[in-house]
Amino acid sequence: MITTPADIALESSPARAHTRDPRLVLNRDVLDSLWIAVLLTGGSYAVGFALGWFQTVNPIETFAVFTSYSCTWLCIQQRRFNYPIGMLSTAAYSILFWQQGLYASMVLNAYLVPTLLYGWIRWRADADTRPVMHVALRWVPVYIVVTGAAYVGAVAVTSFFGGSFATLDSVILVGTILAQFLLDNKKLETWIVWLVVDVVAIWLYISSGLAIAGLQYAFFLGSVVLGFWRWWRSMHPQSIAGEPVG
Repeated sequence: MITTPADIALESSPARAHTRDPRLVLNRDVLDSLWIAVLLTGGSYAVGFALGWFQTVNPIETFAVFTSYSCTWLCIQQRRFNYPIGMLSTAAYSILFWQQGLYASMVLNAYLVPTLLYGWIRWRADADTRPVMHVALRWVPVYIVVTGAAYVGAVAVTSFFGGSFATLDSVILVGTILAQFLLDNKKLETWIVWLVVDVVAIWLYISSGLAIAGLQYAFFLGSVVLGFWRWWRSMHPQSIAGEPVG
């Protein structure tokens, strides 16, 4: 039988990937996530030292950044194992942000640790993973109203307790909760919300002395584009194979 380019494209698509042995795919993606995390964490430190942003290494920040890179890659690959790694990362970030007085970010990560169990359940096993879908239009006004109200409340509470950069820290708090909820339910729009969070986080964390965390979010801008593209492809396997969509 002759193998066509369309056959090759379909074989490499995310939809087809789930038909292969899920244990082999998971092991490969976990190993990929670890070496990618090593490279990106090391690259972040190289840039930070070269620019003179810091002179010492914070072990908690290093661990949080490393595990976050690994978790993000597994999210892009639609691997459920991103959730236990994400729990380790968010626990480390909770401690880190408490040390820096970024209370909204601290509360956010403390909140995410147990709620990641929700995403673990919603995604289901990799062999029968939840498909990627769009947010239904009827829910958009609800998301806007709830997110806006949550932001006003977050700014008020953070300011009351004397938190640093209350307005921007609250953007990250509320934006991440929304993005994570969309991620847990595998909505394509999660990557758009992550884009906003990443841009704000880059400035805030570098300004507050967390250069490595800030550089991480700069790298995350690339992961947003890649994640959006990979998830979109999983929604449209016909177009990958050269067939019309619809």
